Amino acid sequence: GDHASTYGGNPLACAAGLAVAEYLSEHNVLENVRVRGEQLAAGLEDITNRYPSVLGETRGWGLLRGVVIKEDAGCTAAELVG
Repeated sequence: GDHASTYGGNPLACAAGLAVAEYLSEHNVLENVRVRGEQLAAGLEDITNRYPSVLGETRGWGLLRGVVIKEDAGCTAAELVG
């Protein structure tokens, strides 16, 4: 219709969403994400402190994080990871 999606609200999609939410809640997945996110943030901060001429600030939250590569670093992200 004009105001809904093809798959939104159908019984299978709702059951799948509920099963995922229950699993996340019952297995403390979000707490693990929080702890691992703190670990990742500390590790990235350590790396940026070791290479201050290349790396800038770290950004993000949880396990979704990134590091700024400085404009005058003389390299690209692809060159750093490849």
